[in-house]
Amino acid sequence: MKLPTSNKTSNFTKPLIKKGYYPAQLIKVELYTDSEGNAKIGKYGKQLIFEFAIYAKDKDDAPTEPMTFKSSEEDTSSANVIIPKFVYHEYMDKKHPGEFQTAITPNSAITKLLTALGWTFSIDDVDPEDYIGKWVEANIDDYESGEGDDKTTASTIKDIGKYKGPKPSDDMVCVKPKEKTDVKKQVKHEAVEEKIPDDSELKKAPIEEKDVSVLQSKIDVLTKMNKEGFLTDQGLKDAVEQLETKIDSINKK
Repeated sequence: MKLPTSNKTSNFTKPLIKKGYYPAQLIKVELYTDSEGNAKIGKYGKQLIFEFAIYAKDKDDAPTEPMTFKSSEEDTSSANVIIPKFVYHEYMDKKHPGEFQTAITPNSAITKLLTALGWTFSIDDVDPEDYIGKWVEANIDDYESGEGDDKTTASTIKDIGKYKGPKPSDDMVCVKPKEKTDVKKQVKHEAVEEKIPDDSELKKAPIEEKDVSVLQSKIDVLTKMNKEGFLTDQGLKDAVEQLETKIDSINKK
């Protein structure tokens, strides 16, 4: 009986380390894509992959050196422990099939991750690659996959929080951050992504900071988005505060 074979390999090795909290450094961000380079559509939408290098720590919780592992007992070399974290950056738009809306809202998972990396929620676009090299605290847990003889256990990032340990030593050997993969500044949040009715001309007009009337119109659009359920109350509050600050600044000139 002939059986089919495949030369495909997993994009990620599957290290296994002891469960616990570890210092971790962001070394790469990329879109989750298929072999053709097209964004994969998951259960809820499109995802980004944040890759973190995991570090051993001293009694003060400062990173000391990269964690390493061997893929098998026969393996004579060790590899750095690098664990990916998949996070949705765009959700499928339930009201408009085939379209997507940003996943970056005040209480979303990707916002929590970016905040842990040092980002402050605002109405401006955010480029996650700007945070490569930043430190976080990673909660490492086990996960099991497969069944029977094929069942394996590997480490996964259960949660990520802000790094609160001492400043890493300048002499410490670090896992070299990966080269940028040109993740575009597509990561917008509800405060700026426009879901404007078709009869609105605001979408066609660029928002000039010197134009008070356009900024005020933007507030009107955000208010409508909030009423239609596209924008959270907190998202509206944060966006309006920043736009009103810009208006006040213009009026003072």
